Amino acid sequence: MHQAARLKDVVVLIATASIWTLVVMVFSTTMGSRPLRIYDWGPPVFACILTLLVMLKDRRTEGKPR
Repeated sequence: MHQAARLKDVVVLIATASIWTLVVMVFSTTMGSRPLRIYDWGPPVFACILTLLVMLKDRRTEGKPR
């Protein structure tokens, strides 16, 4: 059985992506003196956005017959 995305799921997803992004950014900037680049924070942020879009799409199609 497939469940629609709940607010709790969205909050957990955003919190996990935010924490992981911060961890990657901290390690990337403390391991050497270089500016922060998009490949430091981009993948976790884009993965979070993509996952949220899929969750919202699934929520909209939950009540429709397949």
